[in-house]
Amino acid sequence: MTTDSTPRPPQQKRSRAAMERILGAAQELVAERGAAALTIADVAVRAEVAVGTIYSRFAGKDALLAAVQDRWLDQLIARQQANRTAVTEVSADFQDVVARCVSGMVSTFRDHADLIREFALRNAAQPVQDNAALRKLHEVFTQLCDVILAHPGRPAEIDRRRVALAVRAAQAILEWRVTTPLAVAPDNDWDTLSQDLPGLAMRYLSGNAS
Repeated sequence: MTTDSTPRPPQQKRSRAAMERILGAAQELVAERGAAALTIADVAVRAEVAVGTIYSRFAGKDALLAAVQDRWLDQLIARQQANRTAVTEVSADFQDVVARCVSGMVSTFRDHADLIREFALRNAAQPVQDNAALRKLHEVFTQLCDVILAHPGRPAEIDRRRVALAVRAAQAILEWRVTTPLAVAPDNDWDTLSQDLPGLAMRYLSGNAS
């Protein structure tokens, strides 16, 4: 069943390829220009499809943006699942795993800063109830916490509450970075955050926040 805001799924291989081009083009344009400046016509040009092709799949711009965010979050979840085993296999050291998890967060926010900023602004304007993007974001958050919690070298006192707060704190700092121009707050640039955030998270987890 579809609604006015639900994209109509393509049935054929060629149609699916066109859908991927549409979503990919829209994602690029959101990162380049922002969601407010996005137009269906610009997406059509970038994706090399007719405007009518986009409207045959999406009720309008908001439905397209929702699909772009949903697709990107699915990709993020898949990457995180793929990296989960790699992170735990690289090192048996708990502190190193925490550092790798937080460093991965920094890299994701840094590499996709423009896109994340636009998604954050869009989510803030959406109702919390029935917000699929927020549910997927929570899934990403939970997966990351689970990697840390599942480590056999985790001290017993580092429980889910403490891990969740450490990850939320890192996430909040990174969200602040993507929404705050460097000209306004130049001290905590990406290189500084990449160097300092893993240690900050570990100091909190170990109970040494001084």
